[in-house]
Amino acid sequence: MKMMQNLRPFRWNDLRLRNKLMILYFAAVFIPVMLTNTFFYTITAGNVRTEKVQDLRQSLERNKDNFRKMLEGVISFSSVIYNDGVLYSALDRTYASESEVIAAYGEVLNNSINRFVPLNKQFYNAYLFTDNDSLIHSGLLQFIDLQTKQEGWYQATTDQARSRKWLLYTNTPTATCRQTGATAASLAASEETGAGAGSAECGAPYLSVIRELDFYKAYSSYHKILRVDILPHYLENTLFDHSFPGEIYLLNPQGDVIYSSEAEPPAFIHEEAQRGKTIIASAFEGVDYLKGWEMVGIYPNEVVNQSLLDSRKFIIYLTCANLLFPSIIILLIARSLNLRLGMLLGGIKRVKNQRFEMLKAKPASDEIGQLTEEFNRMTQQINGLIQDVYVAELDRRQAQFNALLSQINPHYLFNTLDAIRMNCVIKGEEETASVIKLLGRGFRRSLSWGEDMIPLQEEMAFVTDYLDIQHFRFGHRLSYQLDIDEEVLELPLPKMSILPLVENACIHGIEYSEQPGSITVSAKLHSTRVVIRVSDNGIGMEEEKLRHWLARLEQSGVQHQQGKHVGLKNVYDRLKWHFGSEFSFSLDSRYGEGTTIELQMPAAFAKDEFIGERRIVDVENVDR
Repeated sequence: MKMMQNLRPFRWNDLRLRNKLMILYFAAVFIPVMLTNTFFYTITAGNVRTEKVQDLRQSLERNKDNFRKMLEGVISFSSVIYNDGVLYSALDRTYASESEVIAAYGEVLNNSINRFVPLNKQFYNAYLFTDNDSLIHSGLLQFIDLQTKQEGWYQATTDQARSRKWLLYTNTPTATCRQTGATAASLAASEETGAGAGSAECGAPYLSVIRELDFYKAYSSYHKILRVDILPHYLENTLFDHSFPGEIYLLNPQGDVIYSSEAEPPAFIHEEAQRGKTIIASAFEGVDYLKGWEMVGIYPNEVVNQSLLDSRKFIIYLTCANLLFPSIIILLIARSLNLRLGMLLGGIKRVKNQRFEMLKAKPASDEIGQLTEEFNRMTQQINGLIQDVYVAELDRRQAQFNALLSQINPHYLFNTLDAIRMNCVIKGEEETASVIKLLGRGFRRSLSWGEDMIPLQEEMAFVTDYLDIQHFRFGHRLSYQLDIDEEVLELPLPKMSILPLVENACIHGIEYSEQPGSITVSAKLHSTRVVIRVSDNGIGMEEEKLRHWLARLEQSGVQHQQGKHVGLKNVYDRLKWHFGSEFSFSLDSRYGEGTTIELQMPAAFAKDEFIGERRIVDVENVDR
């Protein structure tokens, strides 16, 4: 159960890219190509095998035609003899002496038979069988005795059940062999060929065309039979074909092998298929006298399969080509994807370990190339930002160090001012002692580090101390008036936001005026906004100078925060940064009449958070 819980469901996104590409290759290329070519080979092999078997069958049909034509020639010869009336008359005549027989033999019998036999003496032998005992039975004339009547061919010829006038008979090797002799021409042929008729008959099965000579009913005194024996070598010459790729057998209706291209024909021909051979059997259809006869061709499977080798080689080459080219292309694409994605993944892992190194890859326009380019750009930007942050942090720490260092020197200044103030008190110079006290308090407030935001009430304390010091300086030439609503006393604003404006009014407005000067500072709550005004009746500014200052306030950059009147620009930038678009600033000045600066900012502020921050600041500002 626990094992089943630990099993995660299969998700494609969990596979590595290499495995996905392998699956894609096998599913989209290898398996379809193999299946397609296997199917194609199966169909092609079947067609080629069928075509090859058809070719073999046609070759077998040609042998069948040759055998049929040979038989037709022999049957045609027997038909000529069958219709020879002169021969009928000579055979049906009873002779009184041997001289008459010899004369009839020389004039009729010899001419009737031998006019055909010499032309075909190497093919077949012809015999006339009769029960006319007045004839001399030798050579082509044979007597129908008791032994002849017991032979199979004679019994088959006299069978009343046969439908044809002639008979195609098979003489098997088990038949009784007897030397019957031959005609003179036949004997000569036997001597020339080195084999007599009898030896040919007894050595192998042979065919005979037999027919009774009963065409002329007027010559029916004696029984007359014509037998034409087809010599085995004639049948072999007819059926033997050097180009035939297998074994060929001629079977009679009883299944006996009449002709075989092999020296020892198999006992069971149709069982040769079980020994890895192909058998094609073709019957003599449409030929009445060959009904039941069959010609069989036996071919080794190599003969049939040999024609498949070329097709098999072609399929193999085609399969290799179909696999090779897509495999090479997919391999190159997969290698490009895998290497570049692996390099990109390695770069991301180095970024994870805070090693912001750019990837060294050739430029590419595809998605991975664009991703690599963006990664290098991001890495470069991060390096730049880190460098900027590092420098800024160094500057911040240096500023903190300088601030801490600056807090050390004022302690010496504060102690010195206290010593002078005490000396003035001892000497009775109360006014000077009071000014020194105000100056020391102002220094202490301005140099307190970490206190950025202060309430308006504290800022006004700065202003009051500064105006008291300036009143000590100018005497009756300077007077000031503060008009602050109680609702805005806790308004937080950046430290030193109003004092620089009052300072500019004293230095640039009142100091150069010959008449007594007056400075008014007011802070009023109008609905949701606080309006702070600092006005004086000093010398003011000309219109061109006023436009210059208004344009300068809208500009940014460190170069615009240097030189004269830097306090006004500093106040504007800090309030703009803090309050954003909700802050507004206006400057109105008339030459010889004075200057008025108006600040507007939102009245809403987080009082509780500000009080908490003040407590932290108060703890940090404890004098050491």
